[in-house]
Amino acid sequence: GHCIYGASRTSEGSTWNMHVEAWAGLLLWIQFSQILVTSTRLSALIYTVGILLSDVVRLLLVILILLVAFAAYLTCLSNEGFGEFGQSIMTLVRVSIEVSKPDLLDVGGWSLFMLLFFVTFIQVGMLSILVAQLSLSYETTSQDKTGYAKMNKAFVVVEIESVLSHSTRSRIYDAFCFDQPLEFDSGDLGPTGGVQVRENAAVRSHPTYIPDRILRFPGDTDPKEPWPEDDDSEEDEWMMRDDGDDQSRFG
Repeated sequence: GHCIYGASRTSEGSTWNMHVEAWAGLLLWIQFSQILVTSTRLSALIYTVGILLSDVVRLLLVILILLVAFAAYLTCLSNEGFGEFGQSIMTLVRVSIEVSKPDLLDVGGWSLFMLLFFVTFIQVGMLSILVAQLSLSYETTSQDKTGYAKMNKAFVVVEIESVLSHSTRSRIYDAFCFDQPLEFDSGDLGPTGGVQVRENAAVRSHPTYIPDRILRFPGDTDPKEPWPEDDDSEEDEWMMRDDGDDQSRFG
């Protein structure tokens, strides 16, 4: 008797270890997906999927509450297939997803009516709401997904930086020359703490290019020096056009 009991305990322990290893492997590979933040496009896709999954989880929570409510009602009627609460939940799930549907010939009239109402409401109502909500969420999220992806990448970089030692961070800081001000133009120094990236000259010739509203005049200030003369007719024309668009948009 002791040998059989010990063997069963060993078998249960082995099964438990297998489940732990399986979950550990699954979570490890899910965590490995964080490497996708190195690509802006993949990071934007992961961000969009995360937003859509949050909507799905919220809808599943509502469906779970409805499932418990209808299962409690059908259990109280004590019809065939709904004798216990757990059995009622499994029957509703099987009928809703159409997997190994039980025999409902002996189910009473009210139970059958409530069962059909639940299945129709879930498959037609809730799933239609889910599709519409996912479409609206994707349309809204896709407009700003690249910006949010870059913010997520910056967050991951800061998290990784917090693990590094102070000497390593100081070495990286000195290598990127973060203490030196960025140069907007010749003699026009800007703030520190950034990495300068040259703008492609073809950007200014693109039809969608919008000139900068801030006019910068580098050099030392001197009351005797005249204000720089600049041909800003093109920029004035653009600003008038932009103001006209704003008035048409608001008025």
